[in-house]
Order: sequence, then C-alpha cells, then structure tokens
Amino acid sequence: MKLRNMTILGLSACLFILSGCRDNNEQFEEPLAEKTATALNKNSDLPPAPPEIREEFAQDGINIDKVRVEYFSDGQPVDMIADLEGKFPVASLVKNPADQSAVITVRTFSSEERYLVYGDQNGLKFRETKAFNETIQKYAEVNGLVQMAEAGEQLPDSYYAFENQQYQAFFGAFSPGWLRVYDDIIPYGSNKYVMSPFVPTLGFWFFDNWNNKIGCYKRQHLYMVEHLYDKKFFRKHLVSLAGWGGSTVMFWGILGYCNNRLESMILF
Repeated sequence: MKLRNMTILGLSACLFILSGCRDNNEQFEEPLAEKTATALNKNSDLPPAPPEIREEFAQDGINIDKVRVEYFSDGQPVDMIADLEGKFPVASLVKNPADQSAVITVRTFSSEERYLVYGDQNGLKFRETKAFNETIQKYAEVNGLVQMAEAGEQLPDSYYAFENQQYQAFFGAFSPGWLRVYDDIIPYGSNKYVMSPFVPTLGFWFFDNWNNKIGCYKRQHLYMVEHLYDKKFFRKHLVSLAGWGGSTVMFWGILGYCNNRLESMILF
C-alpha cells in the first residue's frame, strides 16, 4: 500500500458556515464608520435558498434571512462582486448568536502582493503558502509528476515524503485538524475523512475518485485556514477561507464556481 493511503485516517453570496477570520486593523481596511454606513446601504441579501440550505444555516444557529454580505476590494467597500475568480478572494463569516444574524465578508485584491500583505497582517501565512506551492510545483515539474497525475497514475512515495517535509518547513509539524468532504453542496451522502493532522495537504484528490467531485466539506477542528485550488499540485487558486471547527463550507451561491472543481487543497 502506498504511503499516502497508509497515512489517511483522515462563500449576492455563498453559503459556507464558518466563523471569524483572524482580522486585525490592516492598512487596506476602510474606517469603521465608512464600513458600517456602506454595509447598511448595501443590498447584500442571500439569493433564495432551497430548504436544505436554510436548514443547514439553522443548524449552525443562523437565520438565513438575517445574513448580510459585505464586499471589499483592496480594503475599500464595493458593490457585490459577481465573479471572484482571479481576484485572490478571501472569505469569512461571523455570526451573532443573540439574534441569529451573520455577516459574510468577501475580500478581493487587485494584485497578488496586496493579497499577500493582507495575509501577513492577519497571521494567515499567505506568503508562506505561495512559497510552499512554488516549491511543490517545481519538484513536480522536474520529476515529471504533473504528467503522471494528469494521466491518473499513482505518484511515488518519495513525492509525499517531500510534500510532508515542505509542509513542516513552512507551516510546522502538525495541521490543526480533520476535514470531511461530501459529493453534494449539502453535507449528506458519500463522505470520507480525506484530510487530517497526518495529511494536511493534497496535491490532488485521488481518494476514491473525489477529484472534481466535492460540493461541500465539514471542519472537524478548532480553527483552520484552507486554500482551494482548481489544478493539481496547488495550481490555479480558487479561494482562501478561514473558520472555526464544526462548521460547513458549501459551494453554493457565489462560491458555486468551486463546485466539482477542487483538485488540491492546503490546511493549516
């Protein structure tokens, strides 16, 4: 049995039930008064949701009719951003248990450097993630692994050993927890623990044909940052998310573009 198989125990708006990004007062953020006024005047209601999605919100203590979505570009409030792809999107949700309301914050950036600086200022390790990705991609290209992966071939154990070594170098020895994926935007049906403290990265989803079939996932941990990619070996960034454990991320609404496209992912 291959090494990888042996180690596995383990966001108009979108619905993804996650709580709180590690936000500080970053240089790209607008003044609080301006932010509040903009938010109050902004039409940010969620689109009509089917009963299953409404129920999923309710299970997390959120009334879907009380969810507000705020959009920012380089820290400045903007109208709804219909298409997030290629804009270095970062998303988080904060809920208010007192009245079952929630605010989803969607941030995009005009350049990769602004995205990286935001990560620096908020402890999100975006720059480390970029360096990790580049290291893995170079290794895969030099060793002909991209072609192997595209052909559906099993990668050698040496690749997973290298990936694990690089993860520890950039992020530390352990990832924060477990993650369970589902093959629909509602968390039911086929599922499997496919990421864990033992397997915090996936150059591609090869587990039981999960590649390009994931519609949502559940977090089984305290807090985690997730980077999602459309291509193997952490290529073509889709979105960066952050949230607390026990929450669900569903590829619905503006995050619908991620549905059935996930090929690789990083947790830390």
